[in-house]
Formats: sequence, structure tokens, C-alpha cells
Amino acid sequence: MNSHTSTALAGIRRQVTAQRVLVAATIGAAALLGFLSTYRLTESPPIWFDEGHIVQIAMNAAGHSPHALLQVAPGVYESGAFSATTGYTVTFPVAAAFKLFGMDLLVARSVMVIFILLFAVCAWRLMRYETSPPLAAYSLWLIATFAPLYGNGKNVLGEVPGLLYLAAFLLLVKRIESRQTSWFDFFGAGLFLGFALVTKPVFFLLIPPVLAVLLFSRGLLTVPKVFAALTACSAAVLLWIWVQFGGQTVAQTIHQYLNPFAIDTVATIPHNAFLFVSSPQPLYALMLLGIWVSSVVLRVWRGGRVSRAEYIAVGFACMTYLAFLRINPYYRYFFLGEILAVAYLPQALFSVWPRKIPKYAAHSFLVLLIMFQAYQCFLSSWVATYYTSQRSTEVAGVMSSISASTSVFAYNVPEIPLFLPVGVPYYQYLFITPAVIIGEEQLPLIAGGVPDVIVIGENPVPAADLYRYKKTRSFNRYELWQRK
Repeated sequence: MNSHTSTALAGIRRQVTAQRVLVAATIGAAALLGFLSTYRLTESPPIWFDEGHIVQIAMNAAGHSPHALLQVAPGVYESGAFSATTGYTVTFPVAAAFKLFGMDLLVARSVMVIFILLFAVCAWRLMRYETSPPLAAYSLWLIATFAPLYGNGKNVLGEVPGLLYLAAFLLLVKRIESRQTSWFDFFGAGLFLGFALVTKPVFFLLIPPVLAVLLFSRGLLTVPKVFAALTACSAAVLLWIWVQFGGQTVAQTIHQYLNPFAIDTVATIPHNAFLFVSSPQPLYALMLLGIWVSSVVLRVWRGGRVSRAEYIAVGFACMTYLAFLRINPYYRYFFLGEILAVAYLPQALFSVWPRKIPKYAAHSFLVLLIMFQAYQCFLSSWVATYYTSQRSTEVAGVMSSISASTSVFAYNVPEIPLFLPVGVPYYQYLFITPAVIIGEEQLPLIAGGVPDVIVIGENPVPAADLYRYKKTRSFNRYELWQRK
């Protein structure tokens, strides 16, 4: 065997070994993702207010009406359009699961596990198209070890389902860029864009970057293809309007969605902006976005390649960060942009990495970052603090002891009705924001002693008139009051 043949065989062996390592790394990331998506599924994150809204919409869709409704008294419903803004693209799959397997928290959150896994697959496939297979594997590991994915994804919320639809849309945009497409690809892109838009109002921030990219993509467009995309997107949005809104006017809807918390946005903007340099999680999010934006700018400056899908993704990410400045500073409001920055980080990092510094240093940086995020996931994150929680178990135990003939008033605790035994009549009052209150007309029933039992959270707003009741039990963050 001559030296040339030996060198060739050695190269083949190295290539096979690298391929095996890559496959093992991808499988390992997928396994970790599956484990973290399902570990302590009903307890971590804990049940809470926003999730309760959306679950109730799904419950009513499964047993009463497809419209976004919340029960405030037995047989009496009010519109949930302003209180539960998550669309049918989340509530209908959960409602279908309720129909098939029963109304249970495990059933609802199992649907969310599917959303998490499908999003990760689509994001990984997108990165495979955008960059090299090793960098795509890094992206999958970064996604799998990103604790907010589970904190926002295992709850029944709209963020991760919306990300799934967005990732599917971006995948089709990448396919359309190849120019080997038909009207069907445009139809699918329009449909998934429509699904993303109606999942949560924040996804309407996609419209500016999508329109901007369209303006520079006329060579890819034909009238039939544009018509197919618009038809699919419009159908998704029109169905959302029919399902989500009842007697609300367009003006009411726009006003509520622009300022859902009825806060002073002028005072809020500097406060929230300061969080990006003073608080660890927003600072980390800003650094991720900064690397990504710098990468895009540098590639454009050098005449490099930036795909249309990446332009849309980075534009949307920037918009979500800006939108965070004007609302209550809950970190999940910039989560959408942050996780996109996480997915694109390996590609962005290698494109801005100084040429004088060896590339192995960039690999080391990514490995250390994955280890840091894994530590956060398992030991030092919001979702990790509830791995030992028993909240759902305690609530289920107390609620299961209530007989079907007992009437219950859920006072500002929308997560409770899911745990009530089948057939229990319940009333409900919800104080979402000063501008959005559900079931206020039911409050006199408490003063009149009509409900047999009242379930109250730790911070009732406003204080309920409970003189006809006595507290019989405290469990976790709730209290049970029974009529005297």
C-alpha cells in the first residue's frame, strides 16, 4: 500500500469518525431535550394564572363552543378575547387532546411537549440549511439546554407553539429561496405564517420584516404564488377572528393589544431598558442578540450570504426586544427573540470570530456555554426550583374531595377549574388587569353566601367579602373557604 493510498484511507477514517461523533452528538441533544421536556411535567413549571386562562379556553372548546370563552357561572360564559390572547392554534390541539384522553393537566402539557419537540426539530433543520452540520448540532444543544424553553414551553402558553409555526415558515422560505418551488410551497409558507400570527399578538411583529424581505424578493414571486400565500395566510387569520372575538370592535381590540396592562409606557421604557444592562438574564439575551446582529451586519459589509429566512428571524427578534421595553417587564416577553438568537449563535459566532484567534477557541466557548446552560437547566433556573414542587398534586388532592353537588367559586385562580371533579358547578372571577376583568357581576354571590366553597389564591384582588365563610384549609398557595 503506497503512501497516497494510506493518506486517503486515513482521511476516510477521520471523516467516518467525525460523522459518527456528529450523529452521536445530535442524538444526545435530542435525548436531553426529550428528558427535560417531560421531567416532572405536571409540577415544573408550576400551574399558574396565565396557563389557567388558556386551559379553560381549551376546556370550553372541547365541551361547549369553539369560540374563546370563559365560564363565569354554570351555563354562563364571557369572551376571553382580551384575557387569554393565545389563539386557536394552541387551544384547538389541547381541546382535541381533552376530547380523546380526558381533561387533565398531564394531557394538556403532553401537547406542549409535542410542540417543544417539533419546534426543536424544525429549528435544527433550519440550521442545517443555514450552516454546516456541526454548527447545527451546536444549535440543537444550545436549544436543548436553554432553561426558558421549558419554563415557557411546558406550560400551556403560546410562545413555543408560535415558534414552531415560525420555524416551519422559515424552513419554507429557505426552500422558496432555492427557486425550485411551486405554488404549494408558497401556500404552506402563507399558512404557517398565518398560524404564527394568530398564536399570540406578539407574532404580528413578524409583518414588518416579512414585508421588507418581500420587497427585495420580486424575482422569486409570481401572481399565482403570491395569491396562494395570501389565501392561506388570510384563511388562518379570518378563522382566528371568528374564534377569538365576539362583540368587540376593532378599535377596542387594537387598543387592548397595544397596551394590555394599561400602564404608563413613557415611564416603563427607561426602566425596562436598564434591565438589559443591570439584570443577568436580560443582559445575556442582549449579548446573544448583539452577536447575531453584528454577524449579519459584518456579512452584509463583506458581501457574504445572509438568507431571507435569517433576515426575517433577526428582524423579528429585534422587534420583540423593542416591544419588551413598553410593557410589564416579564422576561418571557423577549423570550421569542432570545431563543432565535440562541439557535443562530453558532453561525453568528463563527462569522464574527477574529481570524487571528484559533477556531478551536470558538468551539471551546460554545461547549462551555452549553455546560453553563445545562447547569442552569438542572440546578439554577426558575424551572429547576420547581423540580421538587407538589403544587399540582396538592391541588388535585384537595379538589378531588369536593362532591359533585358542591358549588365552587374560583376567585382569581383560573388554574383551579381544570382540577374540579366532572360535573361540579363553578363560578369565577378574574382580575387580569385594571382594564380587563372577567366575572365581576358574580361577586355579589359571595356576599350572599350562594357558593358552597370558595377557592382563593395568595393575593386576592380586590379582597373578597368573606364574612359568610370560614377558612377550612390552606394548601400550597391557595385557601379553601366553606360557607358557615
